[in-house]
Amino acid sequence: MKKVENNISKINWWKVSITVILAALGVGKALSISQDARAYGAKSNNSAAYLAPFKNEEEAIEKGETIGVGSARLEGPKTAEVFTYQTWTIVYTPGKVGIKPGGGIRIGIRHMCHLWSAVQKDDPKSPGYLTVKSTDNVPVSVSVECRNRSKRFSGQYFPWQNIVEVIVGEPGLEPGQTIRVTYGDRTGGSPGFQVQPFDESHFIFKVYVDALGNNEYLPLVESPAVKIAAGRPYKLTALMPSNAAVGKPEWCVIRAEDRFGNPATRYNGTISFKATDTLAKLPDSYTFTQADKGVQRFENIIFNTKGFHTVSVEDGKFQDESNPVKITQNHIKKLLLWGDLHGHTLHSDGRGTVEEYYDFAERVAALDFSAVSDHAFEMPDEMWSHSKKVTNQANKPGKFVTFNAYEWSGASNVGGDHNVYWLEDDPPLYRSRTGYNKLNLQVYHGPEPKVEHIMDLFAKLEQHGTNKNVFCIPHRGGRAGNLKWHNPKVQRLIEIFSEHFRSESWATEFLKEGRRLGIMASTDNHYGNPGYGYLKRGQSDYSIFGKQEIGMGLIAVFAEKRTRKSIFTALYDRHCYATSGERIIIEFTADGHTMGSEYRTSESPLIAVRATGTADITRVEIKKNSSIVHVNRPDKRIIELNWRDPDFDGSKASYYYIRIVQADNEEAISSPIWVN
Repeated sequence: MKKVENNISKINWWKVSITVILAALGVGKALSISQDARAYGAKSNNSAAYLAPFKNEEEAIEKGETIGVGSARLEGPKTAEVFTYQTWTIVYTPGKVGIKPGGGIRIGIRHMCHLWSAVQKDDPKSPGYLTVKSTDNVPVSVSVECRNRSKRFSGQYFPWQNIVEVIVGEPGLEPGQTIRVTYGDRTGGSPGFQVQPFDESHFIFKVYVDALGNNEYLPLVESPAVKIAAGRPYKLTALMPSNAAVGKPEWCVIRAEDRFGNPATRYNGTISFKATDTLAKLPDSYTFTQADKGVQRFENIIFNTKGFHTVSVEDGKFQDESNPVKITQNHIKKLLLWGDLHGHTLHSDGRGTVEEYYDFAERVAALDFSAVSDHAFEMPDEMWSHSKKVTNQANKPGKFVTFNAYEWSGASNVGGDHNVYWLEDDPPLYRSRTGYNKLNLQVYHGPEPKVEHIMDLFAKLEQHGTNKNVFCIPHRGGRAGNLKWHNPKVQRLIEIFSEHFRSESWATEFLKEGRRLGIMASTDNHYGNPGYGYLKRGQSDYSIFGKQEIGMGLIAVFAEKRTRKSIFTALYDRHCYATSGERIIIEFTADGHTMGSEYRTSESPLIAVRATGTADITRVEIKKNSSIVHVNRPDKRIIELNWRDPDFDGSKASYYYIRIVQADNEEAISSPIWVN
């Protein structure tokens, strides 16, 4: 990845995603975008099949190079710490044709711009103050539309829709003259341009140029980029597998974090270990080096006492206790595995590359399984091919498992957002019409028809599905999943927690309608950090960070093996539950049937709950048909509860599920068990 990081600022982000990274990973000689585009064009009947002026961004870049639209460079720090104030100037120099009067430039900042200072040109003393200057004071007009809900530019430029537009007046600009656009100009008293709270290897100021004044804005082959780096160490986190056998070696990941939850790459503390199992074999003290980048995995930790145990780590300033580990005497029949199945990269409206996403999931978040789920409508074929290739390469049976996936982003009135997950290596991509704009250079412009309605998607998935190889999940984000339509063969789970919401009340409406859906959670992160996150801002004020909430959604699944087939089958069969981010252990059965099961009985079922929290469990709710029928308030870490339904009626269908709430406001919700 170091080679990629050193070169990414020298080329546009799309070439990085598809060409440079593949070459850096040693996947043979990667095709250039133009080669891919020519190959794809040959497969389609002819260019008349495309309603858009360009098939993809590379074609637009090539036209700009032919015209000679110029270049841009960056003045200011090449690296900035998260949540600091900075000043950057984008210096644009016209090419051989200059800029004709009425032409200009547009500089796009990517989705999630609301986590930066608001770009503004009215108050020189306030954050985000923007100034524009041109050579010889050639007149320019400037407009700013830099919040996520940009109406003017969102269709054409999403996810780069946060735009500063500079229009050049008479007499235009000659080659060699410049436009200087300064973000966070401090000369009038502004503190500068406040940086986002999450790290990013390459934050891009994407430059488009209309050199001829005909309102055709073409992207530069090279746009300026900066690195957003983590802050100073703020805490330690210890993560372990949730299962271990006596005498068998296991691992522990120790991560240093800044106050926003980013890996604190500058951490150099010396840590020591201890465990609640006094007979455990633990690592020696360890001093972090720069090469660790704030994260280290320790192998050969051995527990020698049955029960629930934790490992603690401290460095004299920071300390943390790991998630609980269930230690059994013999072989573990069903592993409790952790994953994040919902997140976005530069291939849609997220940040970071697909490679960086999986590296974070495995190395930093210590997940057992993960999936990139970029918006299908934003992925041309080249991107989807790249995503599948990287996903398959990242899959390591027995250690870390990946799934090919994407988000079908239909509007709510045609079904709403559904993530689609595949067991196979080379699945098809079905795109919705939502978000399509013929001028947008990132969305797909090819001849393949769009899937207009969720029932059409269900039909395609069912037609393609064999032996539990595909399923989809409605969620509540930009376009809430609609409970009006359902297909039990492919719609198997529902997302109940994410960075957007804790959505139990929304999700249980599906259950009340008779949808037999398992319960899952994932981050839906757009910042490249699956399985984790940055410190969440206050709900009412985006300028203020409230109580720390970093997890925001994990899925736990009981599977026999850490392999694609085993985990995917367990997910399809709904043997899973959701947490708001903490690795809370829940074992929930009805008459011995595991969560997600369906069975018949004439007797009142015995509901059994065994749970171990990461903090004291303050509330256990047993819910029947989504209504609370029993509450227990244990105020301790480990609980065991048996309960029979006094109002059970064997002639009626019922479902039961469990909600666990901890003292730290983290929670977990099981998949239901359906009876009769």
